[in-house]
Amino acid sequence: MPSRKTPSTEVLLGVLEALPPGQRLWVHGVGGCLHPLLRGGDAVRVLRCGPGALARGDVALLRQGRKLVAHVVVSTRPWRTAPLLGGVDAPAGVTLGRVVAVKRGEWVVPLPRPVRPALWMTQRALAAVWARPGGRVVYRRVRDFFFSGWSRPLRRRLVGPLEVRLLRADDLDALLAFAGERLVVSIGFLRRQLRERWGLDAPARRGAAAGAFDAEGRMRGFAWVDSYRQEALPLDGVWVRSLVVAPQVRRMGVATRLLGCLLDEARRQGEVWVHADVDDDNTASLQTFARLGFRPAPAELTRQANEAWDAAGRAKTLVVLERELGP
Repeated sequence: MPSRKTPSTEVLLGVLEALPPGQRLWVHGVGGCLHPLLRGGDAVRVLRCGPGALARGDVALLRQGRKLVAHVVVSTRPWRTAPLLGGVDAPAGVTLGRVVAVKRGEWVVPLPRPVRPALWMTQRALAAVWARPGGRVVYRRVRDFFFSGWSRPLRRRLVGPLEVRLLRADDLDALLAFAGERLVVSIGFLRRQLRERWGLDAPARRGAAAGAFDAEGRMRGFAWVDSYRQEALPLDGVWVRSLVVAPQVRRMGVATRLLGCLLDEARRQGEVWVHADVDDDNTASLQTFARLGFRPAPAELTRQANEAWDAAGRAKTLVVLERELGP
């Protein structure tokens, strides 16, 4: 099923900035700064107003460059906002309005002004916990427990069937929403690569990107395969990159299906070998690649990959894998 078409961020910015004060508008593509209250694919209803109409505990919609973000207002004098998890931001960005409701599927959750003290205190408490290394460990362990194997049947029912396929140019908004919440890759890079290189309708198609989509068109998993030369790293061949699956659909075979889709496309494009580099402590990904026939690469290639990433500022040791593609 194709992803649901939503306006681009540039179009939304133009509409929002032209909207008179006091008017309301539903907006997609706000990103993950209010996670877990707001997730990729959710929409927010925005009341157009300036910063003078917001108080501590309100949720502000901000324009930061060409990106939309929703933050909790933690101080008005001086003006400060922050994500729900994390520290206080620098006073940057243009205030577009106040978020008055969040929509997820058919559910609409209002954010009336009487709840703002509770939201502000929640942000402060979560930020204090998140700032501690031990707090992050506890959060991840609790998250892993709820998204482990025992909850898989329930998650399958809640998420519904997933379609895994190669991306097209009109998947851009779904990709950017997923990237804003879960990837550390440049949004500009993803936009350019999808339009010019990976998309099924790209004019100079090479490499590929695959996504897992639910019935609402939201991306739940993503990976791509391409040359590192695209990013000026001195490594030859094609490599699997950014294999990321949302917690809600983990342990449901999504990573395996994404990789299978990419391997089929690499074979179709005439590639003989596909490589992957995985953090040495990422046991789940290492097991997934092993099940698909990937084996440790020669020591020289492993050394080259680690040296290239060390020079780029990466700290972790990488395990380099490879697989030969049959006919």
